[in-house]
Amino acid sequence: MPRRAWIGLLCFWPGLPQIWTGQEVFGLLLAGFFAGTMNLAFASRWIWADAFAPGSADFFAVAALLTWWAAFAYTAWWVWLCHPDRHRQEIDRLYREAVDAYLQGRWNDARKRIERILAMDDGDADALMQLGAIHARTHRPDLARKAYRQCLDQDGGAKWRWEVERALAALDRPVA
Repeated sequence: MPRRAWIGLLCFWPGLPQIWTGQEVFGLLLAGFFAGTMNLAFASRWIWADAFAPGSADFFAVAALLTWWAAFAYTAWWVWLCHPDRHRQEIDRLYREAVDAYLQGRWNDARKRIERILAMDDGDADALMQLGAIHARTHRPDLARKAYRQCLDQDGGAKWRWEVERALAALDRPVA
């Protein structure tokens, strides 16, 4: 089953799809808010009903329901419109153009295309590898190191391990 379908299935639990797709802070905040309002709804209705003001159980239940609905709607929207798989053809086209520009020595054009790819899919290991190469060519070693390390942190970065390690070693060698 494709990753996009898994994320769609996970949208029934607020915060879980965001955590799974790398938006950990947002996902934890969303899950915590949902869990908090749900717990308050249960506690105010069945556990400590006398400790809460009348009507607060309904308020907390509505807040929990609205949180669930907002999380569900956001995740469905993201999976439908923003997921990188939806933009795969555009990403592939931009990548080919970026490599072509890189090979022609048009570093700025290549960098712009790679950055557009990363705006659509910030976990694209191929684009991060290319961005590192562009930064190394344009004498920005700190940015190159950062891009190379991000490449290794991605799921698809393992295929670039040898090249990244060689590039990082070359960046660390003193210039003669």
